[in-house]
Amino acid sequence: MANEKIKKLKKIELKDILEISTMLKLFWKSQLAEATDSDVLEDIRRMLDPECISFLICYNENVAGFIFVNEKYGYFNNIEHLYIKEEYRAKGLASFALREVMKIVKSRNNNRVQIEVSPSNVKALKLYHKLGFNHIDTFTLSTCLDGKTKDIEFSGLKFKVNPKEVF
Repeated sequence: MANEKIKKLKKIELKDILEISTMLKLFWKSQLAEATDSDVLEDIRRMLDPECISFLICYNENVAGFIFVNEKYGYFNNIEHLYIKEEYRAKGLASFALREVMKIVKSRNNNRVQIEVSPSNVKALKLYHKLGFNHIDTFTLSTCLDGKTKDIEFSGLKFKVNPKEVF
């Protein structure tokens, strides 16, 4: 039992700001966007809102990532950010955090949880689908003004996606 790996969620507190700000910058970079200090501060402000669901994801007492659920359409059921530090990936932490958050959302009388994912992030798509994220509510379409894209087909329509894997 001494070698058992302990996974837990810890409520984000004010003292966690430095750790969160570092991870938020990495999160946004993984989304192919640069976050300004103002962007990071706004995310932290929202994470500290008592209505929101926000946790550090811990692995053997070390901070391994974070998860943030925000309000969308009047319900706190939108998983806005999920980030696992690179050295802690493939340890089941994202699955653990998602399952725990889904329980919390359900306890608030919500029967639905949603998350956005890039179509090129195949690992995340597979994980989310395995955990029951198998309903499509909306698509967010965009246009790429420059840069390289890859063609995919979905429901008989052709789309372009950024070919970079996000994780």
